[in-house]
Amino acid sequence: MRSFLWVLCIFVLPMQGQNQLEIGKVIDSIPVKDSPNEYFALYLPTTYSTEKSSSIIFVFEPAARGAIGVGPFISSAEKYGHIVVCSNNSRNAPYDRNFAIANNLFGHVFANFSIIDGEIYAAGLSGGSRLAAAVASITDKFAGVVGCGAGFSGLNEHQPSAQGYAYVGLCGDRDMNYREMVENKSYLNLIKYNNTLITFDGEHRWPPETQMLRAFDWLHLQKLKTQSPLPKEELLKAYQRDYELLSQFRTNKQLLYEAEQLERIIKDYKGMFQLDSLSQQYKALVKSKPLKLKLEALDNALEQERKWVSKFDTQLLKDLANPEKTNWNWWKKELEKLDKSKGKDERELKKMIYRIRFDLFVRVFSRKNALIHDQSDAQSNWIDTLLDLLNPS
Repeated sequence: MRSFLWVLCIFVLPMQGQNQLEIGKVIDSIPVKDSPNEYFALYLPTTYSTEKSSSIIFVFEPAARGAIGVGPFISSAEKYGHIVVCSNNSRNAPYDRNFAIANNLFGHVFANFSIIDGEIYAAGLSGGSRLAAAVASITDKFAGVVGCGAGFSGLNEHQPSAQGYAYVGLCGDRDMNYREMVENKSYLNLIKYNNTLITFDGEHRWPPETQMLRAFDWLHLQKLKTQSPLPKEELLKAYQRDYELLSQFRTNKQLLYEAEQLERIIKDYKGMFQLDSLSQQYKALVKSKPLKLKLEALDNALEQERKWVSKFDTQLLKDLANPEKTNWNWWKKELEKLDKSKGKDERELKKMIYRIRFDLFVRVFSRKNALIHDQSDAQSNWIDTLLDLLNPS
């Protein structure tokens, strides 16, 4: 952890820039100097110049697919001039291994590019999201983190507390970690940490560029709010952009997204614009029957989800310990019950069922890969049988 801090302190200085890298194109598999077999993908925005310093996004991809990890950030890179870097070695794995890989990458990048101190960002998906938050929390040298589809590692030193970075949670409402991200938002609000949660119609995968751009628009807004004097014209443009999105949600009758966006606008622009009208609209929306029914349906689905996940986790551990004694009729009947879950809002239940099934699939599939050399034939057969039940061909 100390080595992290050393690298970031020493090398966040203007260094000799890279002169022969193509701009506006994803370049994969650039070798990390003095780190054999370590590579990264890079995107230099079309505005990039070796004559000036740049902001940067370090991306952590859960399967070490550097070019795949860079892709969702291209629109943000072009709008704000961010360099985007993603390791081809960091993946879902022990933190010490990934910290060492990240450290080597930091050393290479900061030695070869001139980076603006105070404009370093981290982002990741799934396990990469947890890693991004861990790196930013340990070093406290990042301006912002975008956590996609997962929150924190569970270790106190890996999560936001008194650090200076802003945190954006970005999560599809069919993502298996959706409930976790909602709970993280409540926790961060409770400790008054600068954060927001952006939800959208999506699954457990990299968000599309449009959603990623929303995250970096929000991070840029946090930067604008720290300037003195306040850049009023830029803030007004940001406000108009956010209000336009609010109007789209209203037009499309997307009540949950509307309430989320309205709450965010009131929080973000408090003290800068006259928000009395929006505050009244928010109060009225929260009291409205349609939103109350939506929130009730969501809460009901999340509560059912907690119970189902706990039940399946308990049975999974029990059966893996004694695969020959598994009662497959139990699994078939419980999965049938899950698919017939009842509630007032069928759409929220369908999302819940998708999240639970996908969560269970990932848990089982990850064991198949992680324990391939350790598990018994009986365990392997058990895993294959359950995977077939979860995803019949």
